[in-house]
Amino acid sequence: MSSNQPLFPVKDSMTSYWMKDPHPLASYRTSDAVPERCDIAIIGTGMSGVVTAYHILSDPNLGPEKPSVVLLETRQACSGATGRNGGHAKLSTPFARQLAETHGPEAAAQMIRHQLDQVAALEEVVEKESIDCELLVTRSFDIFFDERHAQQMYEFLSREQEKEMSWTKEVQWIEKGESDKITGVKNTKGALSVPAVSLWPYKLVTALLSKVLDLGGQLYTETCVTEAKEHNGQTTLKTPRGSLVAKQTIFATNAYTAALLPQYESIITPFKGQNSHLSPAPSSTPPPLANTYNLHFDSKYADYLIPRPDGTIILGGAKWTYEHDHKIWWNNVDDTTLINNAATEHFDSVMADHFYGWENAQANHDRVWTGSEC
Repeated sequence: MSSNQPLFPVKDSMTSYWMKDPHPLASYRTSDAVPERCDIAIIGTGMSGVVTAYHILSDPNLGPEKPSVVLLETRQACSGATGRNGGHAKLSTPFARQLAETHGPEAAAQMIRHQLDQVAALEEVVEKESIDCELLVTRSFDIFFDERHAQQMYEFLSREQEKEMSWTKEVQWIEKGESDKITGVKNTKGALSVPAVSLWPYKLVTALLSKVLDLGGQLYTETCVTEAKEHNGQTTLKTPRGSLVAKQTIFATNAYTAALLPQYESIITPFKGQNSHLSPAPSSTPPPLANTYNLHFDSKYADYLIPRPDGTIILGGAKWTYEHDHKIWWNNVDDTTLINNAATEHFDSVMADHFYGWENAQANHDRVWTGSEC
């Protein structure tokens, strides 16, 4: 679906594991037509859009007159990247290394502080709002299968520790020889242990969306914003359910941003990824996993793996199986189809090939899906 035409969300997208049981608000609309005016319009009902609405409307410093907040969604609520991702948040030391090399150590430290803040914020909001989203506060392992990559990561962490960067107190290096035993993964060349949370992202966001409506927000699903025109400091949003004039507009549109803001073409470019849910055979008894993982096959390619409380696995990545064929994933928002079968075949092999005790678990996919991000 690579195209020079505006890339809006497509119909009949694949259903992810997270979205298999639609929330009551999935196709909700406050009224048949959108209001003529509002104070704040938010386009997109993924994590960014819904959390923004939640923070606006739950601000204790608001006066008696709350701003009118309208959320607009092309498809069902939370049906984009948030409803299709891996379901964990963590400190990413490999990404910090990349940032440090290209933009300096302070940029890396700033990014890591942001990631740690997000992990803490997720814990806080789930506790505050009593949200049932299977939140687990845990550690995540970055597994390194390549000797050179492992050495690079060890040296980077050591340098940052010598500089007494505060974030390094949150990170532990696990030496080769110990890393197999500690992580449960075979043939590792070293590993990192970092703070993380795992959760059911769709349940989190739809629960917050319910709270937004309780606080006075309005929701219009299956209401595609086809055009956004600014005039005199306000934005007119055209939809099939009428036009809305907003004093302020927030574009929480991720991969689809350039469809409404063409000035971001070639700056915000969508790309497609593939994810899966694996279930071991009912007769098998593989060891339970308490941590999330990133499996770094080299410095470029990695899978993400999140164990579920029921013993099943979320596994995504396999980018090397399709990266060479740009048209099937780059500048592509078609989440009605898989990228390729090779990625799925890889997912089916990971647990037996790489995890101790999973060799005979027959942990194969029972659901595979795609999603678009940027």
